[in-house]
Amino acid sequence: MMMYMRATSGSSRVMCDNVPGLVSHQRQLCHRHPDVMRAISLGVTEWTMECQHQFRQHRWNCNTLDRDHSLFGRVLLRSSRESAFVYAISSAGVVFAITRACSQGELKSCSCDPKKKGTAKDNKGTFDWGGCSDNIDYGIKFARAFVDAKERKGKDARALMNLHNNRAGRKRK
Repeated sequence: MMMYMRATSGSSRVMCDNVPGLVSHQRQLCHRHPDVMRAISLGVTEWTMECQHQFRQHRWNCNTLDRDHSLFGRVLLRSSRESAFVYAISSAGVVFAITRACSQGELKSCSCDPKKKGTAKDNKGTFDWGGCSDNIDYGIKFARAFVDAKERKGKDARALMNLHNNRAGRKRK
């Protein structure tokens, strides 16, 4: 995905129409929010590296396949612990990438979360604090719409399992 997002810095139509495997709703989101898609593509690199780190001692270590247009190739076709992990970490990675880009002012469709406020005390007395916190709610909402779009089409056990794993990755602790 990153290769497609980086390769086309021009029109969102060119960028979005060249990412393999997107369903219609994902393409619509891509066309409407190309800045979010660029943030997601940067996140893909980060969560791929984290996946490789977590599985570094295992036979399958999240290596991508150059000859395959999907990120992890055939591992996602199986119902396995590895595929569950990939779905969860990719969903979490999308939330993180969007939330970070949002907080850094890189996205037109969101801003920081001004709701986080409080009071604190130092040697000069009590003071109120607040400002620009991470807008994780926006990241979760967009990630749910984008990541789950492919699985919402089916109601079979596999689609429900993938939705569960996506939710697990987005869950706040």
